[in-house]
Amino acid sequence: MKRNRQPSPEMLGRLAVNLRRLRRERGYTQERLGKLCGLAKNYISNIEQSTVNVSLANLEALAKGLNCREADLLTEGNEPPRRFASSSTPD
Repeated sequence: MKRNRQPSPEMLGRLAVNLRRLRRERGYTQERLGKLCGLAKNYISNIEQSTVNVSLANLEALAKGLNCREADLLTEGNEPPRRFASSSTPD
């Protein structure tokens, strides 16, 4: 029998808190982040309310839109998230 496994409420809550914090730090609305990630505003809202399970593909899209690592969305603690270096080099 195939079991449908769900993440723990703690993991969903950690993702929700980190997503909301990182989004606000960057000054993004849920709508703006959704456009950057190719995800619906309502889906971003549901993640921030811990009401949906997030696929790895969507976690990757969120991290890319927020310019952070996927781990920054899932870890707890007070370490500031690392931002990716820009692909362009200054002259």
